[in-house]
Amino acid sequence: MKNQMPIIEALKRHVNRKATSWHVPGHKNGEIVADLPDFFRWDKTELAGLDDFHHPTEAILEAKGLLREVYDSEDSHFLVNGSTSGNWAMLAAVTRRGDCVYVQRNSHKSIFNALEWLGLNPIFLSPEYDEATQIAGHVSRETLQEALSLYPGGVAVFLTSPSYYGETAAIEELVALTRHYELPLLVDEAHGAHFGEAFGIRSAFEYGATAVVQSAHKTLPALTMGAWIHERLTDTQRRRLKHALQSFQTSSPSYLIMASLDYARYHREQWTVDEMRAIETSHRLFRNELNELEGMRAIVFDDWSRLILSYEGYSGEQLLNALANEKLDAEFALGSFVVCILPLYVVTKRVRKQWMKQVNDAVVKLKLKGIPSKRYIEQPIMGKIKVSSLACPLNQLEEKGHIILPLREAIGQVSLETVIPYPPGIPVLLRGERVTTEHVVSIEHHIAASVHLQGGESLQEGTLRVIEEGFVE
Repeated sequence: MKNQMPIIEALKRHVNRKATSWHVPGHKNGEIVADLPDFFRWDKTELAGLDDFHHPTEAILEAKGLLREVYDSEDSHFLVNGSTSGNWAMLAAVTRRGDCVYVQRNSHKSIFNALEWLGLNPIFLSPEYDEATQIAGHVSRETLQEALSLYPGGVAVFLTSPSYYGETAAIEELVALTRHYELPLLVDEAHGAHFGEAFGIRSAFEYGATAVVQSAHKTLPALTMGAWIHERLTDTQRRRLKHALQSFQTSSPSYLIMASLDYARYHREQWTVDEMRAIETSHRLFRNELNELEGMRAIVFDDWSRLILSYEGYSGEQLLNALANEKLDAEFALGSFVVCILPLYVVTKRVRKQWMKQVNDAVVKLKLKGIPSKRYIEQPIMGKIKVSSLACPLNQLEEKGHIILPLREAIGQVSLETVIPYPPGIPVLLRGERVTTEHVVSIEHHIAASVHLQGGESLQEGTLRVIEEGFVE
C-alpha cells in the first residue's frame, strides 16, 4: 500500500496514450506552442480514466483512501484551492447562518472572511504571548472556558495550531473541554501537515479534534494550493462538508496539484522515527552555530523545522532583505523576527558551512547600513482582554452609514475595514470591531516599519473608514 500513488499512475497511463486533445485546457497537451515545459502534458481535465474530483470512484477515491489510512481519519478530502477553502468548508459543515462560533483572535484572514460570508457571529479568544519574544501564540484552556461561560450558546470552536511561528496549542486539554460542552473543535493546522508519530509532534487530529485542515504544500513536497482535510464528523455534517467543498472549490481541478498531493502523502508515509531524529539533530546543530554568531538569535518553539531569527538592533525586514541578497529566501519578517521554514532533510556539515557563510555575509553587509531609527514591536491586540465580541454584527455592517476619520480620532468608533499584515495574514483590526488604542498603536507600528498591509482604503494617509456616529449604540 505504501508504494501506491493512484492519481500519478492514472496520469502516466493517460499521458502514455499520446492521444490528440479535443478538450480543455487550451494548451492541448502542451503541443499548441513549441518548447512548452513538459509539465503541460500532465495538466489534464476530468477525462475517462482520470476520475471525477467532486464525485470520485476511481483513482482519486483510491488516493483518498490511502490518505485516510495515513492520518487515521474517518474521512479525508483533497483540496486544490488551499487551506482557505478547507477552513470555509469546515465552518459551513457545523454551523447555520446566525450561529455563534468561538474563534481564535490571531487566526488567518480566511477564517474571518468565512465568518462574514457564512453569516456567523464570532466570539474572539485572545492568544497567550510569549514572555521573552512577545510573539502571539495559542489560546489557553482558561480563555476558552471564560468564553464558554460569558457567551454560552456557541455551536463550534475554531482554533489555529501551530501558529505561523511554530507554537502548538495544548490541544489535548482543549479537546477535553469542547467534548464536555459537546462542541466540535475545528483546527486550522495549515502549517502542520508534517506532524505525526515519526516527526515527534502529534497532530491536533491525533489528539481528537473533530476536523483539521492541513496545507500539504507548506511543509511537504506538494504544489502550492495543495491541501487536505481530515475529519470525524457526523453523517449530516459530512454531507454538508462535501456540499461546501463542491461549492467553494473549482469545478476545473488541477491534476498537477492533485498529483502532487498524491505524492506528498506517499512521501510522508515513508518517514521513519530514526530518519526524522537525524534531520532534527542536523537542524539543531545549525541552530547552535547560528547562536554562536555575535548578535544573532535563533530560536524554535514546538516545531523544530521552523526557525525564528533576529539580529540585535535590526528589524526583521532588514534581516530578511539581507539574507535574500545572499540568496537565502526566508518565509516572512514581522517585527524583529524572520521566520524560516527549513527543509525536511539532513543538513550536512558542508551545507551548514555554506549556509553559515551566507548568513555571516548578510549580517556583515547589514551592519554597514546602520541601525534603523524606527522598529515595529508586536503588542497584544486586545491588551488584557481575553474574550471579546464584535460591536456590530457582520451582517449589519453594510447597512450602516460611514465616515473616514484619522486613526487617532477613530478610537472608540466601529471599524468598517479589516487591516491585515501580510504575511502572515493575521488581522490587526477586524470589520465590526470597536477601535481601541491598542489597534491604532499596532497599525501605526506596522506603517512605521513599512510592513505590507492588506485592507484599509487610505491607511497610508493615516485614516480609517468607520461607522458614522449615531448608528451604533
